[in-house]
Amino acid sequence: MFSTSEVLGADKSAVPVLKAGQKHWIGEQFYFVYEFDKKPQMGTIIMKVQVFSKDGKQDTSLEITGAADMPSMKGAHSSGEQLFKMNKKGDYLLPVNVVMPGDWEVVLNFSKDKKPIYTGSVRFNV
Repeated sequence: MFSTSEVLGADKSAVPVLKAGQKHWIGEQFYFVYEFDKKPQMGTIIMKVQVFSKDGKQDTSLEITGAADMPSMKGAHSSGEQLFKMNKKGDYLLPVNVVMPGDWEVVLNFSKDKKPIYTGSVRFNV
């Protein structure tokens, strides 16, 4: 199961649950879509985020960082905050090292011109 929740001053219970492949708006100017390169499993999986402007054109002007961890064991398997790398297609990519079965979370931080504009999380179970 995948879910995303905005956490900047929002009541998490009021945020809609999103699935991989769905649009999620970052303010009024941008939205993003995320997916994994394969069904989350033990080992390394790649999280891909694509950012689009409100007119539907792919945008590469944002900086995205991600931190993977197991919420039930905070800090025990934390990747620390890492910068997504951009491929030639303009997709943002982050390797996530899943070291044991259970619930996992990737916290995403989006910045524009070095200013934070959105924080959200994606949860999944292995």
